[in-house]
Amino acid sequence: MAHRRAHIAHSYMLQADGSRVDAVRNLDKGSPNPYEPGKNPGRNFIDYAGDGGFATAPDLVRFAHALRNGTVLDRPHAELFTGAKIPQGRGKDGGPAPTHPSFMAYAMPAKLINGQWVIGRGGANPGSTANWHIYPDTGWVGVVLSNYDGLPMQEILNQEMRAVTGQR
Repeated sequence: MAHRRAHIAHSYMLQADGSRVDAVRNLDKGSPNPYEPGKNPGRNFIDYAGDGGFATAPDLVRFAHALRNGTVLDRPHAELFTGAKIPQGRGKDGGPAPTHPSFMAYAMPAKLINGQWVIGRGGANPGSTANWHIYPDTGWVGVVLSNYDGLPMQEILNQEMRAVTGQR
């Protein structure tokens, strides 16, 4: 039986009937999403870092600052790790090119928005969504975490980027 701790958020997965269930308290339930059928993040305590890892917003901010100040990697290696490498062209489905110059760095996208670099990582699991942006030109770090799925995450992230970069 899962032990609930007040300081640990649980994922609340949307079910086929429109209800939401606590993923940890309902390990027998799974996602109806056709891209992740049957998946329940409550079953994983340790998962791939890019798909189901656990972190708090303060942990992600501390990591971003440690990456920037040379604690995790010395500056040249941190810049190598986060710097733009491969230009991104069209969208996933062959659609139009991104609205901002976009690149892939090692393991994360890097964008140039209103003359400022934005690097970060994001993802979603049933009942959970997370995104982390570093704005190296200003020192800002944006973290958006949710324990619900089906939220307008892109709209929220666009508002964050507009607030930090001044882009209209």
